[in-house]
Amino acid sequence: MNVVDENCEYLGVRRLMMMENAGAAVAKHVASFFDNIEKRRVLVLCGSGNNGGDGMVAARHLACMGADVTVLLLAEPGKIRSEEARINYESVKNMKTSIHFWVVDTVEKLMNHTDVFDEADAVVDAILGTGAKGGLSELFKTAVNFANNSKGVKIAVDIPTGLNPDTGEGETYFQPELVVALHRPKPVHEKIKEKTVVEKIGIPTETELLAGPGQLKLLLRKVGVAKVLSGRLAYVFGESGPDEKVRDLLTSLKGFTVFCNINMLVENPEVRYSFSSSRAVLVSGDVNPSSIKPFLPRSQPVVLTTPSASMVNPIYVLWSDKPLLESFRTNHQSYIKDVDELCRKLAAPVYVVGEIDIMSNGVKTWCNWLGKPVKQSYFGYVAALVAWFVASGADAILSMASTSYLIRSADAYQLESPSALGEFVLKTIEKLA
Repeated sequence: MNVVDENCEYLGVRRLMMMENAGAAVAKHVASFFDNIEKRRVLVLCGSGNNGGDGMVAARHLACMGADVTVLLLAEPGKIRSEEARINYESVKNMKTSIHFWVVDTVEKLMNHTDVFDEADAVVDAILGTGAKGGLSELFKTAVNFANNSKGVKIAVDIPTGLNPDTGEGETYFQPELVVALHRPKPVHEKIKEKTVVEKIGIPTETELLAGPGQLKLLLRKVGVAKVLSGRLAYVFGESGPDEKVRDLLTSLKGFTVFCNINMLVENPEVRYSFSSSRAVLVSGDVNPSSIKPFLPRSQPVVLTTPSASMVNPIYVLWSDKPLLESFRTNHQSYIKDVDELCRKLAAPVYVVGEIDIMSNGVKTWCNWLGKPVKQSYFGYVAALVAWFVASGADAILSMASTSYLIRSADAYQLESPSALGEFVLKTIEKLA
């Protein structure tokens, strides 16, 4: 969902629109529990994330329906994490005549509002969402216990607070009559199917197909920025020397890259040691992959630009001149199937670079049709950047998707200058981290 959320923005669908749709859907379901929502007392518990933003939108819609709404923000306003949630916080805070709004960022402050739990006809849980992991703070735990003891009907926004979104497990958790799942069910909803209703909130299906900033953000979250910037890569080239643009790009990126001619690899023990201690290998197109196989004691991932039957752990970055854009809408499933079949045939992740980028690891398949297609003269950048990410320990498919997003987003002058492209990559990583 974090990938989808980030890619939605990249696609042009603003998060504020999705939050508005989500909150309106929650308000509709709250109102459905009553013959008339007017004058009904509704308590909305909000956290500092986007789930809390959804709750504040719901509070505004319920107030506009005539409900008697109280919002408890269980965090300092300064800790609200997104612009969208802050916008809705400001609107709810300013509705002085129709919403009772309180900042309750400690257990002591919460104890001053126990009456609203007792008097509520409905309690809306918008404390924690899909990003929640681990146990609850004492404040959240106390609020959840008060909510569970309330006689009002209980509705959770997307994820009941206290339940792990991936496993559905939790010790202290909000116990709802209804869960309004947003966009699609999450793993937690499998355990509470009978209580879950799914609401579409305007997220296009393309966001789950698109290789965009969402995958790069996920890669940084899984691997860690420090590891991404300290990977160990080996770049092996033939007698004609390295691709100068590739060499300059890798030099401008952080981490350690050993540059070695295939003959140096055979003759120089120090180069051999650096090569063997790398976490990934990039092989130039003029090097026979089988010639480096004896020097790979740990079966490091090897990024290749031509298919090879000799490698143990290959990752393929392949070039295609086939025009796809005009027929992509009607034939995209066929194109995806072709790359999936190629992935299975080669028994390795495959990234086909062209007018539309398509990548697959046999389980996930993503495409990128946004930005500018890569010219063949810059194809070396693509393989190099995939290898650089993989050298940090990143998954091949996330490395491919992240590379596609970065390369297709770069300006023309950045592609002309490897150092400018390297600076763009590092700044984008810093921005998304």
